[in-house]
Amino acid sequence: MTEARTGYGGEFWLGDEDDELVELVEVVSFTLPNAQTETVEATHLKSPGRRREYIPGMIEDGELEVVINYVPGSATDALIRAAQTAGDTRAFKAVLPRSTTDWEVEGFVIVTGFDRGEIAGGEKMEGTITLRLTGATTEAAAA
Repeated sequence: MTEARTGYGGEFWLGDEDDELVELVEVVSFTLPNAQTETVEATHLKSPGRRREYIPGMIEDGELEVVINYVPGSATDALIRAAQTAGDTRAFKAVLPRSTTDWEVEGFVIVTGFDRGEIAGGEKMEGTITLRLTGATTEAAAA
């Protein structure tokens, strides 16, 4: 029997100006950190076999995207716009549903974009929040 699950019940939280985590409402989907390790060339004049050599460099966790049902003037709308205007680093928490205890990913982000998309008759309004990860993230079962 499979242990596969849908994302139903997932949550995304972002810190406010007082460092209190606030759950974003109407979240449709979100991405997770995608750690990539850069490589630094370490080739020298006597590298074996005239081959380039590399060593591991810094780890970049990249960006997160959170898609929401956009509700103009909502608490989530105000929080995102205020975080981007402030230009500060905010805590985040992503909650992933599991059949046992949920899994949490936590760290710090900077809001770098809030694309409120196209507004069209007959279509729901969506917004995409872009967040740049800064520093290391942690992952563990929910407390």
